[in-house]
Amino acid sequence: MSRIILKNANLLDGDSAAKPGMNLVIDGELIASVGSAPVAAKPDDRVIELAGKSVMPGIVSGHFHASYDNITIQPEPLGVERPENYLALVAAKHLKLALECGITSVISSGANAGTVDADVWLAIQEGLIPGPRMMPASRGLDAVGGYTDTEKWWWNLGNKGAQLLCSGPAEFERAVRTEIKRGARMIKLFLSGGHAVPEYEGATSLSKEELATVIRTAHARNAKVRAHCAWKNVMLEAVAAGIDLIDHGDQMDDECIDAMNERGVFWVPSAFFTAQMLAPDSALSMATPEQMAPLRSEFDNVIRRVQQARTNGMRVVLGDDYGIIVLPHGRYMEELEFYVKQVGIPALDVIRWSTKNGGELLGGTIKTGLLRAGYYADLLVIDGDPSADIALLQNKQKVRAIIKGGAFVKDAL
Repeated sequence: MSRIILKNANLLDGDSAAKPGMNLVIDGELIASVGSAPVAAKPDDRVIELAGKSVMPGIVSGHFHASYDNITIQPEPLGVERPENYLALVAAKHLKLALECGITSVISSGANAGTVDADVWLAIQEGLIPGPRMMPASRGLDAVGGYTDTEKWWWNLGNKGAQLLCSGPAEFERAVRTEIKRGARMIKLFLSGGHAVPEYEGATSLSKEELATVIRTAHARNAKVRAHCAWKNVMLEAVAAGIDLIDHGDQMDDECIDAMNERGVFWVPSAFFTAQMLAPDSALSMATPEQMAPLRSEFDNVIRRVQQARTNGMRVVLGDDYGIIVLPHGRYMEELEFYVKQVGIPALDVIRWSTKNGGELLGGTIKTGLLRAGYYADLLVIDGDPSADIALLQNKQKVRAIIKGGAFVKDAL
């Protein structure tokens, strides 16, 4: 079997500072070796002299809504804006786009209609459509009367779209089992409003018993659980119950950070979306300063806490609500530049959050996010050093190669 040998690379392995003069060997789907020692080529090998171009892991998006397409902030109800088969085609389009932008793995944030996530994941695995590696998620689980229960009682639609409403531990247990049977590997919960969605501050949708049941049932089947969660009291309750990932965390504070660090809980701050909401030309530009004040306050707090997270080793993962009206799909690499240039996080940390940490969240048998022997050969070749200029990742001419599982998605070397 022929190998790919990348010679004289500026290596960004996903964790450490750049190392010049490195060689990386790809054998099949996997990285066979990484190091500075010369590599003896075999007759069938493809040897590529990089002359100092950078090699880094492919980006892992930790919060991805494949079927979101120009949706509003509070659709009624989400997931029935188009037929389910149509939304699967939308999801396929966005997953292909993500891969072509350098995202080699996505972790779904759920709230996609029916089995769209699991269906497109299967199609990618079997080579029917192009796309990144994927951890498919469930429909969004919420309680009857919870914050996503937007159906008016007189509608009697039957089809709940991207939401699955339950009442009581037994119904939640059945829902988790059903979603996992249908292909979900990440259970999505809506525990609170917040994050630009109006709702009583501090309110939670699920009881402690319902929350504990969801997490216990998912973990027993090797699935993970994430939650849209803004309020401090709800975050602490979720962390204590064993949640794997907190999305948004608008009221994040020292107590939350300490609790999450103690238990190894991941955090997706998704502040890039909020920044678009606060922009002068956003969809909310007609809102009054009084109306925008809570969103501004929560955004400022998240920015402070992201800076704090960087210094204490918190498990931050990047990814955001692409497909909502103010943040279209395709702007993925702008998010990395936002955290570097507007939030003040060093580029190497942002790269670590979007590669190593994302790979750790995927976990299981999917070894990606680092350039190490035995890991999947999911990587990018960049003309320049992204740890010195993160904006290079947005430049299609500078992204010279995208490789997923040892196969070229883009080859301009």
